[in-house]
Amino acid sequence: MNKILKSLSVSAVAVLALSFQTMAQTVQDGLKNLDAERYNAAGTIFKQLVATAPVAENYFYQGYYYLNLQDGQMDLAQAKESFAKGAALDAKRPDPLNRVGLATIKLLSGDKAGAKADFDLIKKDTKNKNADVMFRIGEAYALSEKINDPAEAVLNIQAGLDLLKVKNNPDYYIGIANAYLLKNDGGPAMTALENALSMGQKTAKIRTLMGKVWYQGKNYPRAQTEFAEAIKADADYAPAYYYLSNLFTTFGKYEFAAKNAKLYLEKSEATDASKLKYVKLAVAIKDYDGAMTVLNQIFDALKDPIKYRLKGYIQVEKSECAEAVKNIQEFLNKAEKDRHLASDYGMLGRAYACIKDEAGKKMNDSLGIANMERAIELGDTLTITMNDIANIYKTSKNWTKLATSFEKIIASSKRPTAADYYNLADAYMKSKDYIKADTALSKTIELYKDTWLIPYIIKARAKQYANPADTTFMAAPLYEKYLLLVPEAEKAKDNTKRYLAEAYGYLGMKALLINKDTVKATEYMNQVLKYDPTNTKAQQVLQSITGGTPPPTGTTPPPNNNQPNGSGGAGGQGQPRN
Repeated sequence: MNKILKSLSVSAVAVLALSFQTMAQTVQDGLKNLDAERYNAAGTIFKQLVATAPVAENYFYQGYYYLNLQDGQMDLAQAKESFAKGAALDAKRPDPLNRVGLATIKLLSGDKAGAKADFDLIKKDTKNKNADVMFRIGEAYALSEKINDPAEAVLNIQAGLDLLKVKNNPDYYIGIANAYLLKNDGGPAMTALENALSMGQKTAKIRTLMGKVWYQGKNYPRAQTEFAEAIKADADYAPAYYYLSNLFTTFGKYEFAAKNAKLYLEKSEATDASKLKYVKLAVAIKDYDGAMTVLNQIFDALKDPIKYRLKGYIQVEKSECAEAVKNIQEFLNKAEKDRHLASDYGMLGRAYACIKDEAGKKMNDSLGIANMERAIELGDTLTITMNDIANIYKTSKNWTKLATSFEKIIASSKRPTAADYYNLADAYMKSKDYIKADTALSKTIELYKDTWLIPYIIKARAKQYANPADTTFMAAPLYEKYLLLVPEAEKAKDNTKRYLAEAYGYLGMKALLINKDTVKATEYMNQVLKYDPTNTKAQQVLQSITGGTPPPTGTTPPPNNNQPNGSGGAGGQGQPRN
């Protein structure tokens, strides 16, 4: 009988030991899925654990799961319920980790003082000797991007680490790294991750975090290497694909970015949260059709008002402008103000500006410009620029406002380009501010360094329009420089022929009226007819020379190709080059 009981006892111990071993492994499976952003799988595991073994440890990890949902979408109510159940299992000596969980809820609810008091009491009750308690308290201070205290996080996790006789748990170092990353302090974060990596556990997670550090530090080759190593360690680790997609987006390699975005969605489970994250990636890589398709699948189920922002942004890019205005406005109305971005106003401005409604165009342009200017004031450099505002003024032919826009572009630029100054000059010409145009064209010519010659022609015209009574032919040096520099091969082009005729005609009149050089004047007028055979002015001048009749009346004739009537500032000279 004793032998039978002894045998049964041994068997029971073996079964019990096996059950604990299986349970521990199951908890680790849940945590592994949580790390890999397979939230449904993780949630199922922790739910089953609590159902089959409602012990303090399982309640703690279920609560922990609710605090670590995707993109900070933690469920404080569900987490609190789990921690409360875990703590209530022993009324006399509530489980310390579940107590830490309840204090964490206070912290993340904004009661920092109350949470600190609870944390201190738990540490006192455990005599400051429970490493897990110290670690989880420290981790609590680094869970949220909005409510955190990296210094407290590092202090408590390090205290827990110091209590470990064998420092073989990488989570402690990962926790320290996450705390430093909240401060954007990459050096100490990388040191902590290197310590974690040396333990040979959670390699994919650690390599991904290392890649994230290098990515934030703009060391893109090292970041790519780490993400590749993470995937090599665990091909199913979804976050590595997510960050790799971001990396390729930074390079403009949208094909590779799209491939990794889809792999992220595949590896992470197609939850609404994962799909939302995918939509953000798809928008970044300009896959607007793909982004809209997935967004429509989850739109009604999403509670986060970001869905309106994303839909509005996509609609702007797809020229669905009136609907874009409604959705971006909806986001601004429903989202907390601290979530508003400068780009929201930039995209809203673009949306107003592209609405195809002739009756309401003036109002929509005004609203578009107002929102664009607000975006720029708030620091938007991605979705909107002063050039977008300038384009609205250009389309509406508001030349004075257009000039003001280009003035702002130049004033705000560290290194204004020759094209910037040319566009400013062109706006001045069209608004008939020829003196300012002349000045802007001087800078244009300086910056182009004779690689583009049209500014010489336009500057010559500006001088003539600014000084209609000029009898000194002050624009002559500009035309002479143009003729000196124009390549032989260019002279066969229609636009160039017009400029050549204009230059020779002006210089011919100077030779005749100022220098009294009929030979030179004849030579120049023949050149005019070479490039513009029907030029009546040149024909009249030649007749006056050969027939002894007075030359045509006037001093400096206005350029044939650019009357300052607002219809064109440069007379078909082509676009400025950067």
